[in-house]
Amino acid sequence: MSASHAPLQVVWFKKDLRVHDHQPLLEAAARGSVLPLYLYEPEQLQHPEFGGHHLQYLHECLTELDQALQALGVSLVCRSGEAIEVLEAIRAEVGIGALWAHEETGNSVSYARDRRVRAWCRAQGIPFTELPQNGVVRRLHSRDGWADLWEERMGAPTLKPLAQLTGASSLSLGHTNLQVGPNHKRQPSGGRRAAERTLSSFLTLRGVDYMREMSSPLTAEDSCSRLSAPLAFGTLSLREVVQATRQRLAAVKGEPEADPRWVRSLRSFESRLHWHCHFMQRLETEPAMEFQNLNRAFDDLRPEWHQDSFDRWAAGQTGYPLQDACMRMLTETGWLNFRMRAMTISFSSQLLWLHWRVPGEYLAYHWLDNEPGIHWAQVQMQSSTVGINRVRIYNPTKQARDQDPTGEFIRRWVPELAEVPTDFIHAPWTWSGAGRLKYPGPIVNVEQAMRAAKAKIMAVRQTAFFEAEARRVYEVHGSRKKAVIRAERRANGLPEKPVRPVRRPQAVLEMVGQPSLFEGQASTSAPIVPSGLPESWSQALAAEFAAPSFHQLKDFLINERRTHPVYPPAPDVFNALRLTPLERVKVLILGQDPYHGVGQAHGLSFSVRPGVRIPPSLQNIVRELQTDVPDFIPPRHGDLSTWAQQGVLLLNAVLTVRAGQPNSHAGMGWEPLTDAVIRAVNARPERVVFVLWGTYARKKARLITGSQHVVIESGHPSPLSVAHFAGTRPFSRVNAALEDAGLAPIDWHLPLTPEPSRPQMELSSVKGSSAG
Repeated sequence: MSASHAPLQVVWFKKDLRVHDHQPLLEAAARGSVLPLYLYEPEQLQHPEFGGHHLQYLHECLTELDQALQALGVSLVCRSGEAIEVLEAIRAEVGIGALWAHEETGNSVSYARDRRVRAWCRAQGIPFTELPQNGVVRRLHSRDGWADLWEERMGAPTLKPLAQLTGASSLSLGHTNLQVGPNHKRQPSGGRRAAERTLSSFLTLRGVDYMREMSSPLTAEDSCSRLSAPLAFGTLSLREVVQATRQRLAAVKGEPEADPRWVRSLRSFESRLHWHCHFMQRLETEPAMEFQNLNRAFDDLRPEWHQDSFDRWAAGQTGYPLQDACMRMLTETGWLNFRMRAMTISFSSQLLWLHWRVPGEYLAYHWLDNEPGIHWAQVQMQSSTVGINRVRIYNPTKQARDQDPTGEFIRRWVPELAEVPTDFIHAPWTWSGAGRLKYPGPIVNVEQAMRAAKAKIMAVRQTAFFEAEARRVYEVHGSRKKAVIRAERRANGLPEKPVRPVRRPQAVLEMVGQPSLFEGQASTSAPIVPSGLPESWSQALAAEFAAPSFHQLKDFLINERRTHPVYPPAPDVFNALRLTPLERVKVLILGQDPYHGVGQAHGLSFSVRPGVRIPPSLQNIVRELQTDVPDFIPPRHGDLSTWAQQGVLLLNAVLTVRAGQPNSHAGMGWEPLTDAVIRAVNARPERVVFVLWGTYARKKARLITGSQHVVIESGHPSPLSVAHFAGTRPFSRVNAALEDAGLAPIDWHLPLTPEPSRPQMELSSVKGSSAG
């Protein structure tokens, strides 16, 4: 290609080495010929955190990426050099119409490089578009609402690659003479195919006991997902992993013969995927945390450096067997499970009292899956320099007894201890034969070191400067999940904590603000099955009807109806499920909670009883029907039962409400049940069209993972947001989607005279239970 041709759309691959779910590639391809580019940057290749094992894995990823691109009609251009110099050379050679890339949350070198590239593009008049590829948000000023944005991004459909690309394949150049040390580690293969196999084996086989086995280094190597390297190099997108996990969770919940451990393990794994971006967001928001304490009150806490202590820690010669086994495994494989990573950091910063920066850099070099945002956030958290978490110091001897009770892992990696009896393997210095071992004694007295470290940390935490810093850190970096729940309950006049049974974990990771390593299994009771429910719903929701939270919900509703008017009346609460059996669902229209006015609600979202004045939201729906459905005649009622009888599930996320108090029953136990309803519909093999109006409903898109389904989203028909609803033509779009799948469309016309409906009992009348 010559410079006389039209300027190219350059797609700069960084930590996104795939063609699937790659928005910059699709956007560039929609605008012209594409030049896919990867830069070998000397400042990264020579970085203290980069080694030969990273280069080998990178080459495997790039080889597959090039193969995938060639199958689409172009080749990957690989060039070595400083980013601006390479881009300037390409601009001079063929012209650059625009530069496309994913946003990257990397180390300080990549941060500075991105700023230089943006400045260069502005000076050259070249549009540079960086698009998000996970839940990390650029220029985020507050964590308020961050979790909702994460859900919105992860719930959006994954992007399929194009069938063909046009570009400048003749430009392709390989890397030359890269000065990086050799790889001496045993590590998994790079590339997307290996990543897909790893994901599949975890979700279908290896992950069945993930929740119980993730903490022990004996079991974690196989039971953990092992997806951290594919995610760090971007051969899989986080969204692909999230949606595959949710799809698998929906499937196992619908399989009566499925191992019950799957549900617990998949839920636990999904929670870890939420934390992935939570920690990366810290580095994105505050890049200086790679070098300085997040909480500046700790700046003078570790003024001295002890090289001998660091050398023994790095070499696996501290005299504490589990700690040393972990460091030796890391050196050989480039991987440790989360609990052991936390322990190794805690050992260096708390027991040896070393500043976290140098050990952190050493670990970052050895992690094959090094993700700077997660790494430095964890390094600081385990070093107690964040200040918004409980002080947590790991005792390596206790961890050894808990996580490697027979000493199998220790003997594998510390062969000097092979002859030590099991009773002494965790503390070999207490064995009478310790003197003949070629293994050092303990580098510190762990109990004394723990006490000293905690005293120093707590002395700082009692200062006014620490308090001010802790408030600042929380405002910028703290998780809002619990605070949001409390605020919503206060706004609705509810107590701080809902009255519901507490599911206590068997064992909890001993730090606040971290995902639990174990979650307990609640005891089951006889199911409460509402009378008159179709058998398909009774079977699909059996587990939810038997859950303790549902029993508690029944008791809450009985008491609530004694003291307050509650809508809809008890006989109508389950009308949506009664009128639309699971096997007949073709469309699901999701509302938030019932109308809270007298006589309005009757168990169907957006619908009101015959004879009741049509509410404003429903009036706007009727107006849209008039413009979207040919010959639609507005009736003088708002009863939508005829839709329900055709297979339109008119579901509210919360099925009851206190009179005059919208959302007053939110958080009281309905959401697990209605989420299960959505998952059951999602599990149907036939196409279902999900209609999500408004922010609240759109959050539920994360539950819809079946590729056969169609999701239609818009603003809510409420007068407050009707501008984002009017003209969206949801009804004709629903029918088009149904007909595209060979299904009969919905007749949206409403009878001028509504049909009467028969009442059914609420929770006070049950089958299969002695509850009254």
